[in-house]
Amino acid sequence: MRKGLRPSYRQLLNGTMQPTYVVIFKFLSIPLLFLLAMTSALHAQSTVKAPVRVIFDTDMDSDVDDVAALCQLHALADLGEAEILGVVTSGRNEWSGPCCAAINTFYGRPEIPIGLVSSPRAILQKSLYAEELAKEFPHKFDASKAPKAVDLYRKILASQPDGSVVIITVGDLTNLAGLLDSKPDAASPLDGRALVAAKVKEYFCMGSRYPAETDPGTNRWGNFRTDPESVREVVAGWPTMITFTGGGKFADSMAIGGKITQLDPKVWPVSRGFQLYFERSKSGPTRHSADLITVLVAVRGFEPYFKIVDKGHNEIDEIGRNAWKDEPDAPNQRYTSELVDPSRAREIAAIFEAQATANPKLRPVATPAPAPAGAPASP
Repeated sequence: MRKGLRPSYRQLLNGTMQPTYVVIFKFLSIPLLFLLAMTSALHAQSTVKAPVRVIFDTDMDSDVDDVAALCQLHALADLGEAEILGVVTSGRNEWSGPCCAAINTFYGRPEIPIGLVSSPRAILQKSLYAEELAKEFPHKFDASKAPKAVDLYRKILASQPDGSVVIITVGDLTNLAGLLDSKPDAASPLDGRALVAAKVKEYFCMGSRYPAETDPGTNRWGNFRTDPESVREVVAGWPTMITFTGGGKFADSMAIGGKITQLDPKVWPVSRGFQLYFERSKSGPTRHSADLITVLVAVRGFEPYFKIVDKGHNEIDEIGRNAWKDEPDAPNQRYTSELVDPSRAREIAAIFEAQATANPKLRPVATPAPAPAGAPASP
């Protein structure tokens, strides 16, 4: 054994001497660690979910859950979970568009384009809140300059990447029937159905009741009976996935209103809307959450709350009644109208209220109302 080898080995073990290869390893480890850190960061970025790109289609007139649903969607946008590409109205009430504009402005997004229904199929329904919200809350919406709903759909879809847009309807399907039937124009050389097939990732539809809506009457109510012809055309001809969300007892089990009505109605559009609706309809103190279910499922998905039925198809009769049939199977149709755990209904309702009353990120309210006991800490 050569002289000096044993001491050097001992020095290496106790750290008092570093041979050349140790120094080289340390030198090389610096860029290696940097490379590993960069790889980890890039992987983390790739796993972050991008905001869901949403076009929100609402009647914003007859029922007040539309107000809460649009507020909820803004809250999800504030959280970075959604991007609101546009809002379109499906009813002929002249205050629906301005009401949407007032809500968008309240949340600091007055630039969101709003399209108005132009189809002769569209119906006029009385609203217990839309005019007041449009008059009492600031906005700069000018109906005379607003685009037609179908034109706005085409413009937005043409500008987006393929397979990237999610459409949410919480009102009539009049605009979507018009979109499917639309012709090539300056926005896109594609006809309506081809444009939808190219650009729409998925369509979430609030309507109607499952497994079947069986009311024998012929009154025009809900989202399917108001324009049944359009519903039949859309359900039969839609080229991408449609997810239907149910109402009725399902939505009643997650009723909202308690926290919403605690807010100052002079400050919060959602509170004023519910106040007017309850006073004028002589109802309350809660209302079903049908439209909010649709928004939550569209942005966050089914898990962990909602059961999915994905075998079968939705059959629509001539007056707009729907019935889910097991055969034949339509691979692009599914619905949810049942909770995985019904005991969590109030938990979900609390999430809805937390979202609908979340303090706007872009235009915060100075003194938001305190959350009631038991409410979620975050929407």
